[in-house]
Amino acid sequence: MATATRKTRGTAARKKAVAIDSALGAEKNELLEELAAEAKVYIELLRKLKSIPESDLRRADLEGELYGSIAHLSTHATLLLEEIDKAIDRL
Repeated sequence: MATATRKTRGTAARKKAVAIDSALGAEKNELLEELAAEAKVYIELLRKLKSIPESDLRRADLEGELYGSIAHLSTHATLLLEEIDKAIDRL
């Protein structure tokens, strides 16, 4: 019985996810791409930062860029969450 309930919940969750995906439309793809692109920037900056010693003068610049990247990630994630919330409200 528990397995049947889990399958039903899983199916309902998948249907809701598909409905949200449809409601988001093309806007979602653009927002996801922007978030993914900024995540790549963040990862690359973090990799560079980890590879240079504390005494390296480039650290300050990299830390500033990393801070900016984190701010961009936050902005892109917030925009995506807002669009998902709007899509859910339309369902």
